[in-house]
Amino acid sequence: MGCCGGSDRPSKEEERRPTDVLWLIIFFIFIALMIFIGAFALVYGNPLRLVNGYDSFGNVCGSSNTDIVDEGTGGRMFSGYDATDLKYVFFFDVQNLNSSLKVCVKQCPNVTLLTIQDIHNFYNQTGSKLCRYDYGKYNDDVSHLRSINDAHVNDSLSFIQCPKLPVYESNPVLNRCIPVKGDGTMGLIYDLYGYLNSLDILEQVLADLYASWHLILIFIFITLGLSVLVMLCLHYMASIVTFGIMIAVSVVAILATILLWWSYASVHLQLDNSPLDEILEETVRNERALLLYAIISTVISIALIALVVYVRPHVAMVSELFRHAGGCLVQHPGLLLQPVITFFVLLAFFLIWLWVMVSLATAKHMRSTSLQPLIDSDDVNITVAQPKSTPLRVLEYVDPTWVRSLWWVWVIGLVWVAEFILACQQMIIGSAVSTWYFTREEDNRVSKHPVWWSWQTLLMYHLGTVAKGSLLITVCKLPRLLIQWTTKRCKDPEQRCARCGLQVCCCCLWCFDHLLKYMNHNAYTVTATRGTAFCESAKIAWRVVLTNMLQVATVNSVGDLMLFLAKVAVTGTVCCIALPVLHNDPTLHLYAVPLLVTAVFAFFITHCVFSVYEMAVDTLFLCFSDDYNTYDTTDGRELVANKELYEFMVKHEDIDRKNNRRSRRRAPPETIRFKEGTV
Repeated sequence: MGCCGGSDRPSKEEERRPTDVLWLIIFFIFIALMIFIGAFALVYGNPLRLVNGYDSFGNVCGSSNTDIVDEGTGGRMFSGYDATDLKYVFFFDVQNLNSSLKVCVKQCPNVTLLTIQDIHNFYNQTGSKLCRYDYGKYNDDVSHLRSINDAHVNDSLSFIQCPKLPVYESNPVLNRCIPVKGDGTMGLIYDLYGYLNSLDILEQVLADLYASWHLILIFIFITLGLSVLVMLCLHYMASIVTFGIMIAVSVVAILATILLWWSYASVHLQLDNSPLDEILEETVRNERALLLYAIISTVISIALIALVVYVRPHVAMVSELFRHAGGCLVQHPGLLLQPVITFFVLLAFFLIWLWVMVSLATAKHMRSTSLQPLIDSDDVNITVAQPKSTPLRVLEYVDPTWVRSLWWVWVIGLVWVAEFILACQQMIIGSAVSTWYFTREEDNRVSKHPVWWSWQTLLMYHLGTVAKGSLLITVCKLPRLLIQWTTKRCKDPEQRCARCGLQVCCCCLWCFDHLLKYMNHNAYTVTATRGTAFCESAKIAWRVVLTNMLQVATVNSVGDLMLFLAKVAVTGTVCCIALPVLHNDPTLHLYAVPLLVTAVFAFFITHCVFSVYEMAVDTLFLCFSDDYNTYDTTDGRELVANKELYEFMVKHEDIDRKNNRRSRRRAPPETIRFKEGTV
C-alpha cells in the first residue's frame, strides 16, 4: 500500500521517470544567469569601496589594490598603491569637494594644522601622510615653502602636493575625515555631511551589511544552536517543552518590543541633541525604521499572547501529537541531520548572496579625468616634479545604469533558491516518513534506509518538481512585495480607498501563499511516493486532504501553531541578543537593516530545523487520511496505522464533534482490522 493510492506506486525503481524536466531546465538557466552576474560582480566590484571609500587614483582605502593596473601616465602612476594601513579618505580641499584631490591616510588630523611644516611634523609624529603619496620627494623644498607667501602656498599646494591650509582637526565619519565643529568650520561641516548624505541609499545599506556580516554570521550560528536544542528537547520532553515554548514566546515578544522602543528613543534623543547640519540621513532612516519595527512588534506581541491563550488548553493534545510524529525520528534518527545539512547549504548560499550583492553595488568601471592646477607653479617659484600647468590625471568610478537591473535577478534568486533548498528538505522528510508509515513491516532496502532512498529519489528524478513548487512560492511572494511598495507610495489622503484595496489584496496573497506552502508539502510527499509530476501530485493530495479536512483540522492546526510559536520564540531570542550588539556598534549608522536581515535569516534557519516535525506531522496526517480512505475488512486492505494512533485520532474527532463540527464518524477501534507488524 502506498501513500495516496498504493496501487499506483511504481513497483520497481526502473518504472520511475524524471518529473517536470522543463522546469528543472528553467531553474538551471536561471542559476547560470546568477553565476554570470556573480562572476561579473566579483571581478569588477570591491565591497571595501562602500565601507572605506577610495582616493582620486582609484585606490580603495584599506586594501592592497593589486588588481588596479598601473598605467604609469600622469597622475595615474599612483594607481595600484598599497593602502592596506590607510583606512580613511582625506580631502585636500574641503571647500570644494567635487574637484578636490582625495588620498587615503592612516589617521585623520587630531589637531588643526596651519602651515606646511605642521603637516610635516604631523607625519613624523603619527606616520599619517596628509600629502600626496610621493610627499617624500618634496622634503628638500620645505625651507623654500616657509618663505613663500601663505596665500600662494595654499593655492599652489592644494592641488599639487598637500592639502589646502589650514587643515582642520577632523574625526572619521563613514571612514571620511570630517572637520570637528569650531570657528570657520560650520559651512565646511554642512557641505561634507551633505556630500555623505548624497551617497546612494542602496550603497549605504549594503555598506552596513558588509560591515556587520561577521556579527550576522554569529547570530545565525546562535540560531542553529537554539533551534537544535529546542527540537531535541521537544523530542524527549514534549509536554514540558510545549509549556516552555508558550512562556518563552510571551517573554521574548514583550522583551523585543521593549528593546525596540528603547532603541528608537535612544536614536531619537541622539538626533534631537545633534546640530541640524551634522545629521546623517542614514541615522534618520534608522530612526524611522526602528519606530516602524517597534509598532509592528507591539501589534505582533499582542497577537502572540492571544495565540498562547488559545493554545494553552490543547497542550496535552500537542504533546501526544509530537510523540506520534516522533516515532519515525526514533527509528530513523538520520532525519535529524537533514536540518543541519540544510542549514549549512542555506548559510553558504546566504553568504555568497550577500557578498555578490555588495560587490554588485560597487561593480563600476573607472573613468580617467583631469584636475587643472589652481595656479601655475611659476607664480610661486616652487620646484616640483609635476610639469608646469600639466593637469593631473585622476580616476573616478562610474556606475553603469544597466548594472542596477541585475540586482533584481539576485533578489529573485534569494527567494527562489532558498525556497528550493527548503523544498528539497521537505521532499526528503515527506518521502522518508511516508515510506516508514507504509513499509514498516517490510524487510527491504527502502524500509531499512528510507532517508537514503529519499535522497536518491530526489536527486535522480524529482528536482524538477521541487524547482516548480519553489517557483510558485516565489511568484506568489513577488506581487506581495510589489503591492506593499505601491501601498507605501500611496500617501495622498485621497488615495485611502486605493490603499485599502491594496492591503486587502496583500492579505489575500498572504493567505494564498500559506495555503500554497501547505499544499506543496503534501504534493512533494505524493511525488516522492508515487513518482507523479507536481500538478498531478497536488491534485491527489488536495483531494485526500479535502476529504478528511474536518477530521484532522484541529489536531493539525494546533500542532502547526505550536511549531510556529517555537520558531517565533527562537527568532525573537536571537533578535533580542542582536539588537543591543548592533546598537552599540559605532561603525553602523543604519543598523536596522542588519537587524532585519538577522531576523529574516534566523526565521529561515528555525523554519528549516522545525520543518522536520512540521513535515512529519503533515505527512503523518496525509498518510493516515489515505490509509483510512482505502481501508476495508478484506485481506491486504487492513489499516496500516497502529491502534494507538487510530485511538488518538478518534478521541480528538470526538472533540471536534462536541464543537459542532460536521465530521464523519470513524469506526470504533475494536472493530478495525490493523495490519500485522505495525508498531
